[in-house]
Amino acid sequence: MIPHLLQIWHSTFGMERPAVIVRTPGRVNIIGEHTDYNDGWVMPGAIDRYLVVMMKRHDGANHHWIADDLRDQVIFNIHDPNTSLPRWAEYIAGVIRLYTPEIGPVQLLVSGNLPVGAGLSSSSALVCGLLMALRELTGKQDDHETIALTASRFERKITGLQGGIMDQFAIMLSRPGQVMLLDCKSTTYQFLPAEIPGCRWLLINSGVKHTLVDSDYNQREAECREALVHIRNQVQDYTSLRDVPLAMVSVFDLPDILRKRVQYVLEENERVHQMAAALEQQQPEVAGKLLSQSHEGLSHLYEVSCTELDSLAMFTKQHPDAYGGRMMGGGFGGCLLCLIRADGLERFLTDVTSFYAGQFGFEPTPIPFEFGQGIHLIETT
Repeated sequence: MIPHLLQIWHSTFGMERPAVIVRTPGRVNIIGEHTDYNDGWVMPGAIDRYLVVMMKRHDGANHHWIADDLRDQVIFNIHDPNTSLPRWAEYIAGVIRLYTPEIGPVQLLVSGNLPVGAGLSSSSALVCGLLMALRELTGKQDDHETIALTASRFERKITGLQGGIMDQFAIMLSRPGQVMLLDCKSTTYQFLPAEIPGCRWLLINSGVKHTLVDSDYNQREAECREALVHIRNQVQDYTSLRDVPLAMVSVFDLPDILRKRVQYVLEENERVHQMAAALEQQQPEVAGKLLSQSHEGLSHLYEVSCTELDSLAMFTKQHPDAYGGRMMGGGFGGCLLCLIRADGLERFLTDVTSFYAGQFGFEPTPIPFEFGQGIHLIETT
């Protein structure tokens, strides 16, 4: 990919090479969904799908940015108040404005094989990649954890989506073949083996993306904050939902909808620790059961699933070559994460494709992947 992108770079910007090239991966979260903004636990890892960010300063008056995989580009003066940018370029402009407003015009090329809109954190990958590139260009000394926290803060400002730190920590710090058990309250983490012998992790992209995901995501975050207020009015000892004992949920005076949200968050936190044990002890049946339980909670208690994902989860739960599966990401569409018997993978793919096409009139997209390295510099001058 790099040689091809360098050809595009040189044909657009001339013979001078990029000053910095960064490879920034997407992420998969095995379990721990919607728990990060509740100071809970998550279990993400970077994957072998990624974006490449090439960048250098230049002496012209305008920025020139290319999104090769989107077949789009912009040339503009960032100080022009009348500038209107496409969504992808708004991310870049926001990061530059917040992190290095003094940098001046840059030439930039972004491309990769990371699907957009599949719940693999392509936007977080872009923000982290941009911060790494800008760090190199300006000589800043931020370490990877600092960049992860910065990227999370910037994304909330740029998009308004009230997410947590999971995506950014996975992208910045992951190790090949491992997942991260991350405590989102203390920002401490440890690495666990991602693979179970005889099994394969697989994503099935439903091809569905409901338009209300951003507003519904923020609504769930607001509901969790509201629930904590109700709880603290009764017992002031808790600073976040993760501190509340699960056994106390039925005791507190909570509206039914808030009780459901709290129950899901606390049960999901427990599942994260149970999954850690299942991976360390190489227990695919336990891991698959936890995936299925997580999906049930996301669908019925947290209510962020959809018909298509529910159908895929039920099919996976019942298939003889699958241990289980759950929706992954913000919800209302995107991917199902599955744990499949390695020797039955092809049969499962055939069967799930036929089932889904029969149910919804179009085929899902399988996304095979491996857990890979976090962000890294390919080149810097």
